[in-house]
Amino acid sequence: MMIDGIKIKGITSDSRQVRKDYVFVALTGQNKDGNEFINEAVESGAVIVYTEKDIYRKDCIVKKVNNGRIKLAELCNEFYGYPSEKLLVIGVTGTNGKTTTTNLIYHILKEAGIAVGIIGTLHIKIGKEQYPSKLTTPITEDIYYYLNRMVEENIRVAVLEVSSHGLKNDRVYGIKFDIAIHTNINQDHLNFHKTITDYIKSKKKLFDSLAAGKIALINHDDNYGLKMLEGNNEILIISYGLSSKSTVTASSIDMDFLTSFNYCLQRGITTLSGVEIEVFEYPITSNLLGNHNIYNALSAISTCLLLDVPIEKIAKAIKSYPPVTRRMEIVYKDKYTVIDDYCHNPASYEAVFHTIQTLQYNNLYIVNGVRGNRGLDINRRNAEVLKQWYEILNVKKLIITDSVDCVDNLNRVSNEERQVYFEVLKDSLFLFKYEASLRNAIKEILKELKPNDILLLLGAQSMDKGKGIFLDLINEKESINIIQQQSKIYDNIFDNH
Repeated sequence: MMIDGIKIKGITSDSRQVRKDYVFVALTGQNKDGNEFINEAVESGAVIVYTEKDIYRKDCIVKKVNNGRIKLAELCNEFYGYPSEKLLVIGVTGTNGKTTTTNLIYHILKEAGIAVGIIGTLHIKIGKEQYPSKLTTPITEDIYYYLNRMVEENIRVAVLEVSSHGLKNDRVYGIKFDIAIHTNINQDHLNFHKTITDYIKSKKKLFDSLAAGKIALINHDDNYGLKMLEGNNEILIISYGLSSKSTVTASSIDMDFLTSFNYCLQRGITTLSGVEIEVFEYPITSNLLGNHNIYNALSAISTCLLLDVPIEKIAKAIKSYPPVTRRMEIVYKDKYTVIDDYCHNPASYEAVFHTIQTLQYNNLYIVNGVRGNRGLDINRRNAEVLKQWYEILNVKKLIITDSVDCVDNLNRVSNEERQVYFEVLKDSLFLFKYEASLRNAIKEILKELKPNDILLLLGAQSMDKGKGIFLDLINEKESINIIQQQSKIYDNIFDNH
C-alpha cells in the first residue's frame, strides 16, 4: 500500500504498536486523546499521521480528516486488500444472544465441513489458530487483520459478534456483510450510549450497511426489530420468532434439561447461492436451556440454511452442541445441579428465571454478582428483577457478592453500586446475605445443597471465576471424603488387630 509515494508497512491507532513506516491514526476516546501520543508515534517510526485536529509538524506528513475512526477503517480495509469481499460475512448484533448465536452458527458450519472463522466475546478462531478475545468486537486494525488471516487460511465464512460499542465507534465500517442478524434490544450499556435512542441507532448501523440483495434476519417478537430496517428497502428480510406471523417459528416446544421443538419454515426462502427452499418442518433437539435459546437456534438454523447446509446436518450439529461458557451452562449435575449464566441486564435475568421456572427442583440457591463499574441504573434494575422472581421461584437462599477475591480493577464494584442492590432488596420481605468474597459465598451454599436442589451462579464479569471456584471446592470436598473414608478403613484394620 502506497500513500504519497511512501510504502506503508502497517496501520494503527495505538502509539505503542507503531513501527518504522507505519501510519498512525490519532483517535479521541472516552478516556484518552490519541493526539497526545503523536510524538511517541513519530519517534517510533510513524511517517503519516491522520488526525481530526489542526496540527502541523515538520518531521512527518499530517493529514486532517473529518472522522478519524472511519478513516482508520478505510485505511485498514485497503491495506489488507478488502478482505470481507473475499469472504461470506455474517454479523450478529443485539443486547443478548450474540455469543450463543455466533458460536452455534460456527459449530454447525464446521460440522458441515465448511471452512469457517469466528470473531467474538469468547475467542477468535481462524482455522487451527486461536487468539484471546479482549473485546466483543475488536478494534478496527485487529478486526481487519483477523479477516485477512481468514482469507490467507482459505476460510469461506466469517462469523462476527458485532457490539453496539463496535458499531458506534465504526470498528466494522467498510466490512461487506452478507447476512445481518438482530437478536433483541433491551436497555443496556446506557453508561456508554446515554440514551436508548443512541443505543438503537448504533445497532441499526449494521443493517444500514447491508448492500442491495443482502439478507437481514430479524427477531419478529422484539419491539425494536422493525426499527433496524427503516430506510433500507433493498435488502431481503427473514423474520423469526414464536409469533405465527414470522417467516420462521417453532412448534411443539418441550423444555426441561433438554429442549426440543419443530423448526417451521412458514414461507419459502432462497439461499445465497440461489437455491429455493420450500415450506417445511423438522424436529430439533438441543442442550441449550430456555426459551431465549430457541430464538438463538431459529436464527442460527436459518442462517445455515441460507448457506446451503441441509437441515438434517444442521439438526445433527445442534444436538451435539455443548452450551456456550456461562450461557445457561450446566457446570455440575449429580445429586444437585449447578447452572452458570452471564446475567448482565434485566432481560438476561428474566430469560434465566423463565427457564428455571420450567425445571423440576426442591430448593433454589443463588449466588449473584453485582456489576462493577457499570453504574447505578443497571444494578438497580437487575436487583428489581431478582426481587420480583424471589418468591415465584421459591429461592431458599440468596447471597450477593462483589467478588473482591477475584475481580480485576476494571470491574471492581463501587460502594454506590453495592448500595443500590441493598436498597432494592431491603425493601422486601425476603432475606438475603452479603458476602464480599465469591469463594466464601459459594462455599457457604455448598454446605447446604441437598439432592434435587439447584444453585445458580449469576452475574457478569464479577462471576467469571465462579465455575472454577465451585469445581475447586467440589474437588476439595471429594478429596476430604476420600481421606475420611480411608481413615475409617485404617481405623477398622487397627481395631481388628
